[in-house]
Amino acid sequence: MKMIDVLPTDILTDILSRLPVKSVCCIRCVSKALLKTVDDVSFATMHMRRRLLDDVHQVPRLVLRSYYRFEEQRMQTFKYDGNDLLTKSKPAIISEFKSRQYFHKQDFVFCNLFGFTSLSTKNERSCLLVNPFKGEFLMLPTTSELQAPANIFSNSDTYGMGFDTMTNTYKIVRVSRYLKKDYQTYVVTAEVLVLGTSSWQELPLAPPCYPSRDVASSTYEAVHWLVSEYDNNHGSSRLILSFDFKNEEFYLTPHPFALNENLDFFSFVHLLTFRGSLALVDVSSSNIEIWVLVLKNYDGKKKHEWKLNYKIDMQQHPLRVWHHTYELLEFGEWERGIFFPENYCCLRSIFFVDLTRMSVKLFKDRLDFMMVYSCTDNMISLKNYGDLTEVEEQRYTKFIIERETQSA
Repeated sequence: MKMIDVLPTDILTDILSRLPVKSVCCIRCVSKALLKTVDDVSFATMHMRRRLLDDVHQVPRLVLRSYYRFEEQRMQTFKYDGNDLLTKSKPAIISEFKSRQYFHKQDFVFCNLFGFTSLSTKNERSCLLVNPFKGEFLMLPTTSELQAPANIFSNSDTYGMGFDTMTNTYKIVRVSRYLKKDYQTYVVTAEVLVLGTSSWQELPLAPPCYPSRDVASSTYEAVHWLVSEYDNNHGSSRLILSFDFKNEEFYLTPHPFALNENLDFFSFVHLLTFRGSLALVDVSSSNIEIWVLVLKNYDGKKKHEWKLNYKIDMQQHPLRVWHHTYELLEFGEWERGIFFPENYCCLRSIFFVDLTRMSVKLFKDRLDFMMVYSCTDNMISLKNYGDLTEVEEQRYTKFIIERETQSA
């Protein structure tokens, strides 16, 4: 410890910022000085910045979200052994929240932060940010400089989150679609919120379309949505809508399935973050295909292209048709590959694709009223970005935080 004490603070911080989150968490227990260093908001920001700029891949973690009753939900971490066993991580942190007038719909995952939008009888627009590993809940501001267009019948929102390495800030983008009272005309707008500030700022340029598939995937400094049918006055196509947090601009990207009009796009093509890159999974046939967007160099010019990285035979596990509602949220990455759900006759199960063995395992358990997500570790603490929602009832919503003790 004496050797650490003689190091200049900036050098020590730089060294610690290169360590994985799990190692940094262990260092917190060494001394009060190191605890103060790694718990500082500037260190968490530096750690996030280095992770993005150095393109550090992190092993994903699995989170199980359970529905006990309509107004009660629980989140906890777990591990899958690749065979037939799901086990809770030890020690496990459980975050449970209740809502009597709201239904919380999971909208995005960024690192270890989960964004839940609230659907209420009062049609209030709100977004709840949850860190299940620290049991933290932060209600995002509702103040906005954007005025709703006139003659509006209804609206819908979708969110995405990212990190801006230029300003070292976390940002959240909200894309809104308003249906006018003529039931035919839609208006699409967009706003951005810098985490820790008090209001949403309207973006000067709205996106060219609204995400038809409202589950966001985050990579580096951008967030992405799959768009099933985009009418650009030149016919229909299928694209990826992305938002660049550094430049605060939207852009469209084509993909390998854009011209396949016969493909049941909603059910069988899914966007996710895979090993730090943007990936598409196609489960429409007896094979699972995983396409990854990679950066290639042509005569000194860099260009993104889609590459078919994996093709896995599924003949031993024929897919049965499932509905494309909540299941869209469950396509994700685990430490050995990817996972996705299957629903059949109201029974739920999970396919775990092991890319180290090129095998597929269908896990069947009591998965009714449960959903599986993947996330990665982060040093961020929501308490540095606003007043956390306490156990007391607030905005018609009651949040309960429980912590499991490590079993003997």
